[in-house]
Amino acid sequence: MKNTMSHSAECLRKAVPLMVKYNIAVTPANYALWYSYVSGNHPNLNQKLDSALRTYGTCPPALSRDLFEEFLSDKDLELFDSVATEISTVIASVEKGVGQTLNSAIDFSEVLNTCNQELDGFSSNENTEKDILEVVNKLSEESKSMQQTAERFQQQLRAAHKEISSLRSELKESKKAASKDGLTGLNNRKSFDEDLELLCNSHHSILKLYLTFVDIDHFKKFNDDFGHQKGDLVLKVVADRLTKHADQLNAAYRYGGEEFCILSQFKDKREAISYLEKIRIDIEKLALKDNKTGKALRSISASFGLAEYEGEAPEMFIERADQALYKAKESGRNCIIVA
Repeated sequence: MKNTMSHSAECLRKAVPLMVKYNIAVTPANYALWYSYVSGNHPNLNQKLDSALRTYGTCPPALSRDLFEEFLSDKDLELFDSVATEISTVIASVEKGVGQTLNSAIDFSEVLNTCNQELDGFSSNENTEKDILEVVNKLSEESKSMQQTAERFQQQLRAAHKEISSLRSELKESKKAASKDGLTGLNNRKSFDEDLELLCNSHHSILKLYLTFVDIDHFKKFNDDFGHQKGDLVLKVVADRLTKHADQLNAAYRYGGEEFCILSQFKDKREAISYLEKIRIDIEKLALKDNKTGKALRSISASFGLAEYEGEAPEMFIERADQALYKAKESGRNCIIVA
């Protein structure tokens, strides 16, 4: 135990300085990630983090989130307060069962010692068969009692395992619901606000940070002419295109209504525009179709407003990207305008 505690303390001492060195926000999830990194419990995690550090000079928030989900979520390293309370109750119950089982084992051991002493004292001339049978019966009864205690403890363990598995599943769903948009499956506004704050406050990567607002052209007419269900379908297919092009350095979010946004990291503005142009063309190929005939009812397109981060407050960064989007709409839509 002493060695285990010493190792944990060493990991604690190493994790935070590394996070500071690579401009990683000290959040519970990131801390768990880097604690595991320095502990060396997941070699594959270490390889992926090392690769990110060589490439970007940091670990982008989207990649951190992916790595946390891949390597750590199953170990319940980040729990909501209510879940933690329930797990503590389960553990307390199991500990109680362990204690009872150990006490029974101690009692059984004492009975065994007593019976052995009695048997050692027997001889064929001085003791009857009845005396020996009494000792054997005593052993048999104590053995049955010990077996019943062990079986009860096994049942407790099975129940505890089932409860913890259920809580883990609930935790995973809660985390997913808290960060994803219900309609499109994209990261939601809450995730965007958190990621933007982290990137603006700790962005010292060799790559430049970009924010793009994406707005579906004439979306209100889809709802007015074809109904809200068709409007929702348009949102979903556009979101699918954004998801298709998303990766560890390009995270897509639903900002609100028909408006989406993308947080990206590129070497320069030319790379950023090239990336957005692929998405624009991909969306331009979409069309709303009649369910019965398959005939195209109306084509779909989107306007893009791009801004490069210049060290300002997140609110100003958002405003510049939003202004670029407004100019894209004024310029005829279905185009990319740079702030």
